[in-house]
Amino acid sequence: MADFFPISVWYGENKARAPMLSHPTEESHKIAKRDIENMKKLGFNSVKFWVDWLTVEPEPGVWNLSFIDPLMKLAEKNELKVIMQLYLDSAPNWIASLYPDSRFQAQNDDMIDSQASPGFCLDHPDVRKEATIFMQKVAEQVKKHPSFYGWDVWSEPHILSWTWLDWLPSGVGWFCYCQHSRERFRNWLRKRYDNIRNLNKSWYRAYRDWNEVIPPKYVTLSTWRDLIDWQLFNIDKLAEDLKWRAQTVKKVDSEHVVTSHAAISSVFVPPLNWYGNPDDWEMAKQVEVWGTSLYPKHIGWNNPLDSAQRGISLDATRSSCKDQGIDYWLGELQCGDGVTGIRFGEPVTPQDVQMWAWSAIAREAKGLNYYAWYPMSCGYETSGFGMINLDGSITDRAKAAGEVGRIVTENMDIFRNTKSPKAEIGIVYNIYSYIMLTCSREQSNDIVASSMTGIYRALMEENIPVDFIHINDFVKGNLKNYRLIFMPFSIMMTAEIAEGVKKFVQHGGKLVAEIRPAWSDEKGQSAEVIPGFGLQEVFGCKERWIRERKKTKLLVGSTQEISTFFSEKKEIFGSVYEEAFGQLKDTAKILASFEDGSPAMIINSYGKGEAILIGSLISMTYEKDRNEENGKFLKNLFKWADVEPPMYIKGGNKVEGRILEGSGYKLLFGFNHGDQAELAFHIRIPEEKYKVLDIPSQTEVKWSYENGLRIQRELKSQEVCVLKIEWI
Repeated sequence: MADFFPISVWYGENKARAPMLSHPTEESHKIAKRDIENMKKLGFNSVKFWVDWLTVEPEPGVWNLSFIDPLMKLAEKNELKVIMQLYLDSAPNWIASLYPDSRFQAQNDDMIDSQASPGFCLDHPDVRKEATIFMQKVAEQVKKHPSFYGWDVWSEPHILSWTWLDWLPSGVGWFCYCQHSRERFRNWLRKRYDNIRNLNKSWYRAYRDWNEVIPPKYVTLSTWRDLIDWQLFNIDKLAEDLKWRAQTVKKVDSEHVVTSHAAISSVFVPPLNWYGNPDDWEMAKQVEVWGTSLYPKHIGWNNPLDSAQRGISLDATRSSCKDQGIDYWLGELQCGDGVTGIRFGEPVTPQDVQMWAWSAIAREAKGLNYYAWYPMSCGYETSGFGMINLDGSITDRAKAAGEVGRIVTENMDIFRNTKSPKAEIGIVYNIYSYIMLTCSREQSNDIVASSMTGIYRALMEENIPVDFIHINDFVKGNLKNYRLIFMPFSIMMTAEIAEGVKKFVQHGGKLVAEIRPAWSDEKGQSAEVIPGFGLQEVFGCKERWIRERKKTKLLVGSTQEISTFFSEKKEIFGSVYEEAFGQLKDTAKILASFEDGSPAMIINSYGKGEAILIGSLISMTYEKDRNEENGKFLKNLFKWADVEPPMYIKGGNKVEGRILEGSGYKLLFGFNHGDQAELAFHIRIPEEKYKVLDIPSQTEVKWSYENGLRIQRELKSQEVCVLKIEWI
């Protein structure tokens, strides 16, 4: 794995769309030969085939694997490595005949029949046994081929996949409630509570034995503990199921890499969204490479994605894998126009394709898998997402993606052996806040997602590297490398997490939080004092009152404790809430007030560090409104923490710079998201002798030394430069 950087295209013979297969013919094999030869000519170094269960085992014990060998040999002949995607969601219908109780069950008790998806519930022991046989049969067939490189054992994990149950009553979308899933949940609860008395006390129930226990199906007035447990169970279940898939394949094939990829970074979505969504940090523990899909011009939420919205998804996925010491890939990268039904996204350009690819590589991705060679030939995405046209003609997008593949393949050692510089700033991903939103019947996850993105955007505009920190990392106590941590909307946490937060600040860290930290514990119990778990000592104040406000103004006084920029009074804006503070400690100071004079922002010294608590969502407001003063305030917080950007860029606007570090060299990536401009990159490295190479053209680049290594480049709009800076 360490010596290869896959740049692949998803491909199904006979223009089949994933996850479907079609029966190959002599004619379709000729077309496959042409297609795979074209992939090689364009510059790709690998191809991603897929195998679905219903095609491979149309009847119990009847195996259709003959299509695999010819495709593998075509890849081998063209010196392309193969990644194999496994689909259990497309399960054969004889499963339902043999095991009538294997269907997914919705929370209103409707049974879900599989219509090519979503398959059948793998909590059923016999379904799991049959699926094990399928995966291992495929592994035995594939592993022997010299072209084979690795597995993707689960595409975009959810409890229930590739199905839209619009006919179910509004609000119904949690799975699975079949008898086997209920029993799995009961076993999980037994480990958590030991006996039924403890469960009854916690859930406010009167169960007589475990057989009476049912998963929660809705929100009630009295307690949230049952629904919190249901969400935590589903997170564990997805991780356990990924581990099972990986181990199943590894029992037959221990030599090849095993991967999986999410539909979207978990920093954006609650656990029960989309019929069950995983936690990236838990999933990354189960495989050798974890990843995500990236569709910047899809249809739907917040599309098209701009550079910051793309960047947060990539950096969050990278951070979840960094925690486990593994690589991350893009399991799916868009290269064709987004289509869902009769809705259409913005056209994808060759410039988009190159920008998206290099943005991922610049954030340490070690594999790109484009979806897909042909546009979707049928189904809900008909005519969408293709790299070439359905008639087989090659597009400029395909040429652009292939060019990235050629450059990476010719310089594989350079790109494989680089890492992101150590970030000194972290943004907290709090899975418990999402859990509490679900318990609160909050339909939108925008508060959390937009708050994180607003902070990320402000720092990205200053070219400052950022890590995402899982809230549970405070328990591990491994955060000493961070000078500054942002903790937006962390309304729920455990006592152990709060202790970790205290220690981080006490030992010299700087912390910025917005709105009601530790309002609730992981049992759904409200804190007696907010901030909870004793965090009032860290922030030096207590909540006086809180109220909703669509938009609110914060009057910032002279705050030279943070930055000399705020030597005069300024106005910044918040949204959703006004939270006023009182009972300030002697070590605390008021940084801003609401228009009625109530304290709206507090800075407090605690141990060797400092903490700021903000009584509104100024980061969310920056993401929504791009208010200049909010941006300046957020950007000046890194100066308060004595963090220096690794570079600064003169000339043009909307220019992004990223650095990767290798042994004796650095890679500089420049992205022009604005208009054509003459740019000067100033990189903070010692004054020595360097060789600067433009990697795509293999030409040497002039440089000078002026407040850092200075490299001047002209970049057109949407153009990318990729430079190697080597010590000589």
